[in-house]
Amino acid sequence: ASAREWIDYVNREDRFKVNLPGQPTVRDISYEPQRGGTVPARVYTSQDGPRRFSVTVVDLTSFKEPSDVKGSIAWEAWHFRKRGGTVTYDAYSQIDRIEGHHIHIQNTDGTLTYAGIYLQNRRLYILEANVPPNASAGAMLFQQSIQILDDNGERIRWELDIDGNRVRRVK
Repeated sequence: ASAREWIDYVNREDRFKVNLPGQPTVRDISYEPQRGGTVPARVYTSQDGPRRFSVTVVDLTSFKEPSDVKGSIAWEAWHFRKRGGTVTYDAYSQIDRIEGHHIHIQNTDGTLTYAGIYLQNRRLYILEANVPPNASAGAMLFQQSIQILDDNGERIRWELDIDGNRVRRVK
């Protein structure tokens, strides 16, 4: 267990809330999408000893092709796979019925990477926890704590029909 108290970090500009082991450092980056070029992104990182947690928010509003937006989840999942290590979990996921993907990797140095990738309103949310082997519980809690927010800072949750199509937002 960590001596540091975890916080509920809320960022209204990039529209998310997540549980972190302290205030994150923030840096702007250029993200390289599948078809080349760059788009703006921001990385929020919080570290607690050997455990590192980050949320990257990629702005996909400049994408013209709808398939590029939808394909961004698969593109990012591929990037995690090609890092190396042993993939121990690799499957579709959702949070509040927002589509995504989870990947768990046992790295060659023995550490573990837990990644969650979600897409909402042309924003790609990439959660990554890198932890020692005995710290997987904290990494999973971090992954499950993400909430995507709307323009007013309210949590977005969807109700789906039998085919998985969004039918209405749940308040």
